[in-house]
Amino acid sequence: MEVELKKAGEQRKSENTLYQTAVADQRATVHILTMALDKLKGFYNKASFVQTGAKASQPATEEYEKSAGAGGVMQLMSKIITDAETEAQQLQMGETDAQASYATFVQDTTNSIETARKAIAEKAKQSASAKSEKSETQGALIANDGEIDKLEKLLQGTHQECDFLLKFFDVRQKARSEEMDGINEAMAILSGANFK
Repeated sequence: MEVELKKAGEQRKSENTLYQTAVADQRATVHILTMALDKLKGFYNKASFVQTGAKASQPATEEYEKSAGAGGVMQLMSKIITDAETEAQQLQMGETDAQASYATFVQDTTNSIETARKAIAEKAKQSASAKSEKSETQGALIANDGEIDKLEKLLQGTHQECDFLLKFFDVRQKARSEEMDGINEAMAILSGANFK
């Protein structure tokens, strides 16, 4: 978006330069033609006056007859001046529209860039938070793995004791039974019982 904004700025500058040149040309055309028209008006109006005054005292000459047709040239110059002024006004309106469009584009693009920057900042914040949580979770996992190892060792030990008890239960039961019998006999002997 920033590249497009820069390109639009360069294009707008180029268009404005062309506008300035075209308007200057139109204004120069109007100025020059207005000066020429004023000279012609001055010349032909003076010539008409002289011709009118000359008619009274002298016969008309060919030079004054040519000045009678000057109205067409002067109308053509007035038309060219009007066209040049109209063109300058159209260029002005086009420039105003182009400038307004550019201003809108700049505002919209700037808003989009700002929104994107805020989104990037928010995503960066979320990413940092997620990395922090991941780090904490990894630490908890390591601690849990240590606890699991301890519990597995405890389970192994308990399992071995249980296996031992199960494996030798009958043997131990028999030994206890024999021991109990031996204790009972010893008590009987000590009590004075007679065994045969």
